[in-house]
Amino acid sequence: MKTKLTLSIDEELVQFAHQQARRSSTSVSGMFSEFLMKRKLHADARPVPSVEQMAGSLKTYAIDDSKTAIRSAYATKYSD
Repeated sequence: MKTKLTLSIDEELVQFAHQQARRSSTSVSGMFSEFLMKRKLHADARPVPSVEQMAGSLKTYAIDDSKTAIRSAYATKYSD
């Protein structure tokens, strides 16, 4: 069911909205509905976890990343 909505915006934005609607071959109402639908889908989407939330989720490995260990690994890998 569609419902009428009244908005109050600057005249300059009204003119811009009409221009954009004409370029898109749609109405201002259609543009606004599309805008809100995209926002709704974004708001309903499951958020991507932050790095802080993922901390500790991976196994920890004892890796010797010292320069000596790295040089030794390269020497072993690239030695004849």
